[in-house]
Amino acid sequence: MLVGLCVNGENGAKSIMDLKVNISIDYLWGSQAFQKNEWGFINFLVGPNATGKTLFAEQLRQQCLPQGLKPRYLNAERLTGLEKRNYDWFAYSHIDRGLDISQFQTYKNQGMNYGLAADAFVILKQKPDMRIKIEASLSQLFGRRIRLAEEGGFLKPKVQRIRIGGEYGLKENECHGLKELITLLTFLYDDEYDCLIIDEPELHLHPQFQTLLLQEIRRIAGDPRTDPGKKCFFIITHSPYYVDIRTPEELKHCIVFQPEKLPTYVNGLEGEDEWRVRRLLPRLNTHHKQFFFASRPIFVEGYFDQHLFTLIQEKRGKLLGASGACIIDINGKEEMDLFFTLCKKLNIDAQFVSDLDTLFHGKLRRSVSEDDRCKEYLQREGLGVDLGKPLGEVEQAIDDCVKEIETASDKMTTLNSSLRPFHDALSEADKIRDERNRISKKRYILILGLKLIRGQIESFIPAELEKLNFIQGRLLKIIKAFQQCGVYLLSRGELENYLPSYDGNPYVIPDNVKTEAFERERDFILSTDLSEDQFRSRYGELVTILDEASHSTAVSMDTYLGYTIADWIHKVQSAFVRGEVRDKESLETNVIVEWATYSRIFELSEFSTTADGFTCRIKLKPLVDPSKRDVTFNNTTVAANFKLNTDPPSANTASAV
Repeated sequence: MLVGLCVNGENGAKSIMDLKVNISIDYLWGSQAFQKNEWGFINFLVGPNATGKTLFAEQLRQQCLPQGLKPRYLNAERLTGLEKRNYDWFAYSHIDRGLDISQFQTYKNQGMNYGLAADAFVILKQKPDMRIKIEASLSQLFGRRIRLAEEGGFLKPKVQRIRIGGEYGLKENECHGLKELITLLTFLYDDEYDCLIIDEPELHLHPQFQTLLLQEIRRIAGDPRTDPGKKCFFIITHSPYYVDIRTPEELKHCIVFQPEKLPTYVNGLEGEDEWRVRRLLPRLNTHHKQFFFASRPIFVEGYFDQHLFTLIQEKRGKLLGASGACIIDINGKEEMDLFFTLCKKLNIDAQFVSDLDTLFHGKLRRSVSEDDRCKEYLQREGLGVDLGKPLGEVEQAIDDCVKEIETASDKMTTLNSSLRPFHDALSEADKIRDERNRISKKRYILILGLKLIRGQIESFIPAELEKLNFIQGRLLKIIKAFQQCGVYLLSRGELENYLPSYDGNPYVIPDNVKTEAFERERDFILSTDLSEDQFRSRYGELVTILDEASHSTAVSMDTYLGYTIADWIHKVQSAFVRGEVRDKESLETNVIVEWATYSRIFELSEFSTTADGFTCRIKLKPLVDPSKRDVTFNNTTVAANFKLNTDPPSANTASAV
């Protein structure tokens, strides 16, 4: 029955086992091979579909066998044969009448060879202690009891309802979720196998039952070769619920699969990074864990950013998921730097959108400076290989200009409406006690001022024009260096300065005002349909950053519509040459032209003949083209060259070239 949780590594025991794994999948990884010799008692294999996880698992099973383990692989189709119904055209099951009692060993052999789970009921029949464990769980959780009835030489699993009575066949009438739980718990408790490789244990299970199953896995996890009665686990999952990582040591046993890349895992985590990971893990929720599964996670500094960025891309028809992207909000710059470090170790193509003040404080700028992509860019630009040098030169120039501005402003009796917020922000920064933070804040205010009111700052300190030019020119290259590493800095400072809903001081934005601006902008986006031009006009650079970071694209059917129309043009031309099509009526009834099929895509507006050919005009239906474009072609049109363009309907004429 279900009992208390036992955490790996309790009482100081190491949660590592020796297992030499060397796996190659040529068509995915070329000549490279994945190697790992130390594993946890629980290991997670995560990543997008079609990245080799299942093929990996099949090889993993074979490599466990000669190393003292008795593995059992359960694939994602493990309930095959236990479906409620069999469909005549698609499937036939040898266990329709139940499990043939004379073939128990065959069921077990077939289940082991193919990763199927129906033999769980053979195990329950042969091992009454197992059945007691399962029934204890089912009765307490679901008010159900299993009865393994023998009918005419067949074992027929049946389910009894404890509270209201009645009995029914498990195969025919029980839900997939309960079948999953029964079979998975059976193999969990069975002493015949001490290593379980489970493909997608989350299938059909409610999130809380996913958690329950993982708790049981943790309770019995261990190295069975040194601790009999324990089992080791390899869990292939698409569910963030299952990636239950609690210590930096456990993080090393999460294997990340990505398209056309060798799987990776975190190795060599030590010192400050290990300390930071240890602090992060208790706060690593299911939303954050998406970065294990995304091929292009985009990290942003807060929930407002995540929500608005997602809304903007969604309303523009940009599909983040199609490019393997997802937007993940994290807790500020220090956490952003930690994810930068983790993603680099995992070879994940992560992107980051951060406020402009990242230039002047925090660990992220140090991590970017140490990145080879940054060094290579700086070298190409003739700036050396150390980002610290050009940054230091810019900071010195900024500090000089700030001093000049403060000296000049002391002599000014009045300030215009644009300079007043800038001046007030600098004055407010003087109240910051910590000198480093005070200097960083003033640097941020100046470079933001150069973005927003460059002309007025020039008039304020005309003698420093050369320095101002140097600052802006050098900053462009420094920001580009950040972009080489996937870090996009908001040149307008913070998100709110891109939102028309915010009209306050751009240099100092109170938290309560941020909330109000977010809510107004969110409501506007949700209630308004903007064109692409309107989105770009409203949000400017922000749209460009989101597109570059996400690689997201709008799904367009034009290319495939063009292929279909080209095929039909050829059919019409062939029928015309044979003399079978001479007018609209004969075209619509001709078998080769297949008008009944193609009429779902377009209407036939015109078909007219001339002395030496014909002209045909069709109009696309709104189901496939809301603008209902026209297409005109004739007997000399080269169908193979036809392309559907985006011009107004009257201009969509198929070329004869």
